[in-house]
Amino acid sequence: MKIRTRLHVVTAASAALVVIMALLFYWSQHRLATANKAKNLADEIVSSVFERNTLKSDYLGNDNQRAKDQWLSKQNQISDLLKKMPSNSVSINDRQTFEDIQKNLEGSSAIFQQIVSNRGRARNGVYLQAEANEIEIRLEGQLLLKFLDTIANAHRLQKASTELIASTQRTAARVSLSIIVTVALFLILVAWSLGRIINKGFESLLKGAAAVGAGNLHHTIPLTGGDEFAEVAMAFNTMSGKLAESHAALEQDIAARKRGADEIEQLNQELNQTVSQLQGANQELETFAYSVSHDLRAPLRAMGGFSEALVEDYGDKLEPEARAYLDEIIIGSRHMGQLIDGLLTLSRSTRGELRHDRVDLSVMAGRIRCELEQSEPLRRVEWQVEAGLSTGGDARMIEVIMRNLLGNAWKYTGGMAEPVIRVFAELSGCERFFCVADNGAGFDMAHAGKLFQPFQRLHRQDEFPGIGIGLATAQRIVHRHGGKIHATGAPRTGATFLFSLPYGEELSMEE
Repeated sequence: MKIRTRLHVVTAASAALVVIMALLFYWSQHRLATANKAKNLADEIVSSVFERNTLKSDYLGNDNQRAKDQWLSKQNQISDLLKKMPSNSVSINDRQTFEDIQKNLEGSSAIFQQIVSNRGRARNGVYLQAEANEIEIRLEGQLLLKFLDTIANAHRLQKASTELIASTQRTAARVSLSIIVTVALFLILVAWSLGRIINKGFESLLKGAAAVGAGNLHHTIPLTGGDEFAEVAMAFNTMSGKLAESHAALEQDIAARKRGADEIEQLNQELNQTVSQLQGANQELETFAYSVSHDLRAPLRAMGGFSEALVEDYGDKLEPEARAYLDEIIIGSRHMGQLIDGLLTLSRSTRGELRHDRVDLSVMAGRIRCELEQSEPLRRVEWQVEAGLSTGGDARMIEVIMRNLLGNAWKYTGGMAEPVIRVFAELSGCERFFCVADNGAGFDMAHAGKLFQPFQRLHRQDEFPGIGIGLATAQRIVHRHGGKIHATGAPRTGATFLFSLPYGEELSMEE
């Protein structure tokens, strides 16, 4: 049985006992009131009987007519008192006593009427005085016997009422004591039972908690009974089971994390080795590129210089075909010089630390525009540069990006009737991109993968001259700033190059 059910039973039993006590109190009070009423009536009857006897003596001794009338009135009063006696307050014997008193009263009334009638006849001469006196003496004796019987019966009523009061008090006291003892024993038993259940439940829970606290996650509390502690024990067992499962999973996770950490450590070591190797390789490549570029410049300058000297000194003596060959040598040497310069620029784009500069791209684009217009003053190009384009980063490197992109836009709009170059910014998701767009020659998106590869070109040299190193350089600089660069376009409709500079955005947020 559940503890709350036991408590409900205790509450209901206590309420029932309280109701019984209240009913017992009511019954005892009612019975005492009835007994007191019976005793008071018995006392009044005794007093009235004695008064009636005094009135009888006054009438018989003094022939007092008023005493006779009072005797009759008292007789009626005694009869009324007998009618008021509660029938439920007396036993069978007491009822018999009431009946005897009633008979005695009726007999006394009849005898008294005979005495009154006898005196009237004596005064009227019906009886002789001696004969009337004899009859009166006999009737007076009978009346006295009735008086004594009535007094005796009234005293019995008094005694019975007194005994009823005492009996009622004793019964109420015994029943009250019994109920109190029963309630006390019941409460003691219930308290002992609940205390035993609660102590046992708490002891089991404490043992279970101590076992789990000591690390025994598989400990279970034995389920006994159907009370709340059994439910708590079931919940505790479920909790310990889940803790054991969680602990096992946690151990597996820790082991997996440890293995992962060991693997990461090993990978870090391998990565450090790889980085060291790459740094060495990069340094060797830079040294090689620098050495090659400088070693190539001397013979290249000699070849170009002697070719130009031949043209100047002996150009008019050379055959046209030989002159054409020398021109090709001069053009090739110049192109090779440009390639060497491109290699140096490409190698320098990945060297050195990034500076933290505040860069106004709008102002930078305007400056590059002026330089491009001065290089070809006869060209007319519509420029649309968005104002307030600002970012952060290495200003020198960012200028290389803008020069390459704007230079390409200027170059590839050369054959357009109404060339337009735009510089603006747009948001793509949560990332901000700076854009350089034109309506020039454009390119086929199928070959977009070659745009940022060194020395890869999508147009013929005779159409648009160049060495194919500018976009590769721009991509490396953008990647060093943690950004992205890509392009969209279509043949003969123009191209748009988009790049982001998260490194610069972080600097702006810090500022």
